[in-house]
Amino acid sequence: MPLSHLMGLWDVIQQEAVEAERDPASLRTALRVNPELTDTRTDAEQMPRAGTLAQYIDYARAAAEAGVHELFVDFGQTPATLAERIDLAGRFLEGVRRG
Repeated sequence: MPLSHLMGLWDVIQQEAVEAERDPASLRTALRVNPELTDTRTDAEQMPRAGTLAQYIDYARAAAEAGVHELFVDFGQTPATLAERIDLAGRFLEGVRRG
């Protein structure tokens, strides 16, 4: 699901918490992404289903800015060797931190 749609659903959940007389600030969002890495950029509608590593880095930054508390990107689901997955994870973290 695109991030904008997910955050719209999150807004509904927070409103429901208020209506139930609960503190919406006590709720946390955790988002899991199973990336399908591509060599070329995909259309925005494809994210987070498929995209380049740079697109996933941008997605992670946008998720943090939108208020997502935790983001789990599972590179273990990609058809790559363990060494390649470790390299991907390192480049992903480096890219997010650089932002």
